[in-house]
Amino acid sequence: TELYLLATLLSTRNKKTEALDMLSRAIDKGFRNSKILQTDSNLINIRPLPDFQKLAERILKEKARGDNSLPPKPTPYLVQHGKALISISNTRWQPRFGILASGFKFGAAKTAPRTVQTGKDPVARLLTTWYQKGIAAGNNGDLYDNRDHLHSKLQQKSYPQLSFTDYSAAAKKAGTDYGLNSKILFNTITFGNSSTAMNSGPFWRSQARLATTFPRTARLLYLQYVQNHLYVYPAVRDYSDKNGDLLLANTPYMLVSQGKSGSDRPFLNAIASILAAFQPPVKDYLKRNNLVMPTVQMILRDGQSTSRQDGDYLTYKAHPPVFESVNLDLGFMIRRAQELKIKDVPPMVRLDIVAQSTPRKGIDDFAAVRPEILFNTPGAIARVVRSSALETTMTVSAEKTKVAAGQSIIYHWAVLRGDPDRIQIKPQNKTGSIVDITVKWHSPFAAPDRPDYQTSRVEIGAFVSNGVNFSAPAFINFLYPANQIRKYNDKGQIASINHQGGKKGQYFDPQIFPIRKWQDDYVYDDRGNLVGWTRTRGKKTTDFTRHGAKVVEKDASGRAVKAEKITYGLKQQKNGASRVIEQPTGTLVIYEYKNATDQLGTLKAN
Repeated sequence: TELYLLATLLSTRNKKTEALDMLSRAIDKGFRNSKILQTDSNLINIRPLPDFQKLAERILKEKARGDNSLPPKPTPYLVQHGKALISISNTRWQPRFGILASGFKFGAAKTAPRTVQTGKDPVARLLTTWYQKGIAAGNNGDLYDNRDHLHSKLQQKSYPQLSFTDYSAAAKKAGTDYGLNSKILFNTITFGNSSTAMNSGPFWRSQARLATTFPRTARLLYLQYVQNHLYVYPAVRDYSDKNGDLLLANTPYMLVSQGKSGSDRPFLNAIASILAAFQPPVKDYLKRNNLVMPTVQMILRDGQSTSRQDGDYLTYKAHPPVFESVNLDLGFMIRRAQELKIKDVPPMVRLDIVAQSTPRKGIDDFAAVRPEILFNTPGAIARVVRSSALETTMTVSAEKTKVAAGQSIIYHWAVLRGDPDRIQIKPQNKTGSIVDITVKWHSPFAAPDRPDYQTSRVEIGAFVSNGVNFSAPAFINFLYPANQIRKYNDKGQIASINHQGGKKGQYFDPQIFPIRKWQDDYVYDDRGNLVGWTRTRGKKTTDFTRHGAKVVEKDASGRAVKAEKITYGLKQQKNGASRVIEQPTGTLVIYEYKNATDQLGTLKAN
């Protein structure tokens, strides 16, 4: 049975050869459950393979013995001496979320070590004093998950009450223990880190950027957040003197530290300290209501030395995309945590999109294979602005925010990043729970927290306050293509787009912004109606109609009379990056004009 479970684990990680080998070994050891072999969703990646069918036939030939080979239900692992083992016996697959889940149980709090942290600094001494007085919860039942093979880790001897994950050989073989955590959840309060990055090829990126590159990983980060998990990832080259700001979105689901390996450790210490400082009833309440990490985020952000004046919390000063450890005021944070009362815990902001503008395929946007939606989650929304329109609009609601009984809240919306003169936030109702957001095109600009860095992302923060505390933020992100140079006319219409802008050698994320080797210059008639555009590649020019069709024949006045419908696709370059290409359809359209001054024409019916 253990070999079968390992085969399913390898299959879910798309390690097909290893999964088939492990399944064969399971059959060698007596696995005969042909029914589960054909129905287990964990085997979906290998079930179509011929070798899988051979294994299924092998079971039938050896006379299946019924369903007595069903995998046993996972049993929570009893954590002792700070060791939390992750193995097949306490782990199961969650098909609804596409992620593994491991269970643990802990000894009684009275058996926990009496020391919270062994350090000699004032914070460590104060936490232990509070714990011994019974007014602080300590870290018993909290889990620390290192995901870089102990490259950058907390020292277990420094945190006697913490439990540390220990992955079994099978889990390590499946890669469950390494890198961005998009793989496993735990049934207890968890924080962790991975001082790793993807460093090769054109798609290199920090784990923080990887986490927001795909909708699935963003959704899994949200799932972690509402299951009392929080991870720290270094920004590495994604927020640096050389590259400026390359991050795709800001979210409350993780913490991103400035720097490389080791830059995450001060934040791990901060999270452990905040968790330890909560009063026991408060911590129990936060855990039951899945508000642990939104509350930790609220306290940690409020505890930045850059956020000390009234009103700072609703600005970029408390919510940078990347945090500097020098700004951590740990003494302030643990006192905020210790003083927090259940009745004063703010809710987690939950966002919902009511309406949004979209580009017209082949007219406003020439890479429809890359959508504008990067991800939609209740705590963070991200858009890649691909439309050529001057303005992007969105109507957002925070009415799904769950408010505790007896509380009343006030909604707050704030520009955290971007030009306030080019951003409008207009409430739709009296409470301000629903707003219309309009953002005009942004060329690269100086990041407010690091004016020496260029950024191309607008961030709007959504908060609620309950009269005592502001909540952790939810974010609405608009990412603009920094490799484009755009011009708009005095009517706000697009005049030209140079798709090869930016500095020579500057990096643009090829996963998000495929290469387009051209410039488009737009033409309008006297009334401001779009006539079409001229596309320039080097010395070659091509004309397009207002419908996005490629002109193949003109009349004596230079007007399109015949054009070919085209679509757009992606072609992979030698380095793996993608380039946008035009794809002819062979379908022609004919234009007719009512008089000599008509520049628009109409499509002739077939």
